[in-house]
Amino acid sequence: MAEKPTAQAAARGNTIVSVYADRVEIVSGWQGQNTERIPHRSIADVRVRGLVNCTLTISTNEGRIYRLEHMALPDASEIKEAIGHQKRKAGLYG
Repeated sequence: MAEKPTAQAAARGNTIVSVYADRVEIVSGWQGQNTERIPHRSIADVRVRGLVNCTLTISTNEGRIYRLEHMALPDASEIKEAIGHQKRKAGLYG
């Protein structure tokens, strides 16, 4: 049985963001052929900007920045909170 995400949202360009217990997956492309897996311990910062067409920005310790544009505010906020919850649960930050 496949693992279910704790939170999931859609962004511009057929991009799906999923938060799992140990990672964040960003699946993009017309048929989902591009998958980026980001372990929670690699995530340095998560920010939401905007009110209508929001931008969710995920920054990693390695200097990579993922900008996920045209998200609904509730979806972007849910992803940010889910990442924060999983990091606190794992004891990665207070």
